[in-house]
Amino acid sequence: MKILKHSLLLSLCIAMLATCSKRDEDLVEPLSIEEYPQVIFPDDEGDGDVEDGDKVGIVLTLLDRVDPTGEELGGLIIPLESDVTVNFIIKDPAGFSDLSEYFLDWVAFYEIDDCTTSEDLDEDLDLTFNPNTGEGSVTFPSDVEEIEIEFELTEDLFDDDVFNEDGRGFVFQLTSVEGSGEAVKVNTDLEFEYEVLDDEGIYGEWTLDIEDAEQFENFKNLFGLVDGDIAELEAADVDEIVIEFKYEELSVLVVLVEEELVEECDESEMENIEIELEMEYDELEDDVLAGEAVFVGEIEMDDESVEEYEYAGEFTIDGDQLTITLEGEYDDDSTDEITLVLSK
Repeated sequence: MKILKHSLLLSLCIAMLATCSKRDEDLVEPLSIEEYPQVIFPDDEGDGDVEDGDKVGIVLTLLDRVDPTGEELGGLIIPLESDVTVNFIIKDPAGFSDLSEYFLDWVAFYEIDDCTTSEDLDEDLDLTFNPNTGEGSVTFPSDVEEIEIEFELTEDLFDDDVFNEDGRGFVFQLTSVEGSGEAVKVNTDLEFEYEVLDDEGIYGEWTLDIEDAEQFENFKNLFGLVDGDIAELEAADVDEIVIEFKYEELSVLVVLVEEELVEECDESEMENIEIELEMEYDELEDDVLAGEAVFVGEIEMDDESVEEYEYAGEFTIDGDQLTITLEGEYDDDSTDEITLVLSK
């Protein structure tokens, strides 16, 4: 009986080994961190400017990777080991059909420091672009985290005095990559969309009349909710107040009379001190001359935590005049409905 038992055990073991061996043939070994391909993609999904905008910059960057040293837990960009050629296409023109009408010139560069780019050093990234086909290519150099392709646009192609309800712009897409000994891919799914923003509608710069005492007080009561410096302003302190509706962002800018010395890139000059609030659109009806708007902003506290605030209301546009009524909420405090009357 013992011999039979051992024989059965041996048979079972041989069968199990054979099965495991067959299974192993179908297994795919996971890639090591070093074997994962580098991925190049547009850093933003889109951008936009008012009708007379004359340029657009499209940043191409590398996907974050796991830090091999383990020091950066959130990942970091590891530059390429050798140059590659990235191919792209401009497609889906809206509001126009001939790319050569809109695209006047193009240049590619990368930032070396806050004051210097590769252009300043006459480094050529071999940018090509054919407006007849929309196809182009550019060199993404080694040891660089990101590059920018900047297109000069025809500023008067869309600049009219009519409110346009139809979309205008184009789409930029990466198509392929060539020329590297390492594994490098481009993200062909993530597209960059440029939109022409109609400044006969909500978009563009609007100014508040600081000599209108009621309007100036309304402005202070509205935005002083989130900024104590605004709440304490006197009209004599202010040179200009500009509220600008940008692509996906609202900017509230107070330019003070007081100046300060600003040093930048080995140059010094006196500039007006500015107070600025920036908010993202949570909701904005930008295809009508009267609609609703909700803006959300953030304030970083002393302990590095972030507090959110919100302004919500409605607007109407009549020619060069914007009337906007908003309520603000921040830190368990709020404002009544406050109306600002702004002009282009």
